[in-house]
Amino acid sequence: MKNPFLNLDSNENLVSNSNYLNKGDVFLSIKGGVKFLNNEDISKAKSIFIDQEDIISSNPKFQKIKDLNKHYIEWVDEYYGIKHSKFDNIFITGTNGKTSTVDFLSQIFKYNGLDYSSSGTLGTYLNQKKLFNNQLTTEDALFIRRLMSICKKEDIKNIFFEASSIGIDQGRLQGLSINHAILTNISRDHIDYHGSMEEYINAKFKLLLDTKLKTISLNIDDEIIHNNKKRILIDNVFTLSAKDRSADIFFQIKEKSRDGYIKFNTTTPWGNFQSQSRVHSKFNIYNLLLALPYFQAVNNNCDNFFNALEGIVLPKGRLDEFRKNIYIDYAHSPKALEEVCLNLREKNPKSLAIVFGAGGDRDIGKRKIMGEIAEKYCDKIYITSDNPRSENPRLIAEMIQEGILNTSKVTLQLDRSLAIEEAINDLNDEEILLIAGKGHEKYQAIENKVVKYSDYEEVKKCTV
Repeated sequence: MKNPFLNLDSNENLVSNSNYLNKGDVFLSIKGGVKFLNNEDISKAKSIFIDQEDIISSNPKFQKIKDLNKHYIEWVDEYYGIKHSKFDNIFITGTNGKTSTVDFLSQIFKYNGLDYSSSGTLGTYLNQKKLFNNQLTTEDALFIRRLMSICKKEDIKNIFFEASSIGIDQGRLQGLSINHAILTNISRDHIDYHGSMEEYINAKFKLLLDTKLKTISLNIDDEIIHNNKKRILIDNVFTLSAKDRSADIFFQIKEKSRDGYIKFNTTTPWGNFQSQSRVHSKFNIYNLLLALPYFQAVNNNCDNFFNALEGIVLPKGRLDEFRKNIYIDYAHSPKALEEVCLNLREKNPKSLAIVFGAGGDRDIGKRKIMGEIAEKYCDKIYITSDNPRSENPRLIAEMIQEGILNTSKVTLQLDRSLAIEEAINDLNDEEILLIAGKGHEKYQAIENKVVKYSDYEEVKKCTV
């Protein structure tokens, strides 16, 4: 069948997400997406391509395309002139650490004067220029191809993608060449979507089963990854460990300082290295070193990778000491919360306080677990709201509190701004406050509204 997109002007922007529809764009109704368009959306679109299976009232802008759902990806590739063999992309998945690994890679490429693009939680970038604020960790197939078309024009061959379990499961990476992959860690998350840990694990490993992969990096100190690594069929698997000296990449922490610098030694297939980075925690050393096999594969210079490490900084909202002894972190899963609390405990504060909540319309089973973690590591616990969505914030908070036996530690304040204010007012010298769950986010999702909100701005108000 002839490609219907070739009749369009060469500069048309193709979109399938109504939230990203701008005036003059061409909208593709993938899996019935046209039904989500309102009158304003329809007025914006230059034209709207619908599949013959779409059942909707006629409109002059609608063009019915036979087998649109079946062929749109190959048609879009042809329209944008994308040759996947020209790219050397990496896809990073895992429960925690995806964003940090993408950001670390970006800093390492920048240090070495190498061009790159990236797409994930913090947005889509072309080198250091931000192109877009993503709504999804892993965007849809049209978004990705639009980015690749921009990279083609700029002669950029390396794109770093965060690959979420939901994005993988929904086929958003369909048709892409999965050249390189990283699996950072696996712990409980998105059970509301996947239904079970087994299905969640399967979604993560689905990314790694392509036999054409050039490299895979695995954190084998993660028990679930270690137990499932035999499922991977390619030879170029690089294992990373701080425990197993036989791993391909083995590191030892030699010294940790109060200001966040960590000195560590690394043994690799390409030589041994001594480094220091201001990444505050051991789990960020994993996130750094998991990127090494990809960098070596596309640049063949391990020295340049390690030369960049001393200047590495954490991405916004990741264990960020925004004010003295006040840390903001994105941790919103049990494992991430425990890692951050454990790291802050290692700084030997007089006490550790925490402000946190749990998202609504998401995995309810993790709420009690997060309460248990807070009680284990924290002396003061301020339970508050964190994107309650359609749920009652008080009921979410009560589920968290079920995991806390010593209720004398707990302050329940559902207004997140007031919870932060109270926690800061209660903070004494030599104590640390962790504000967890939102990190870089600039909104709260409450009922059917998205309300402007930032933990950073709230801390500023209390500490000026």
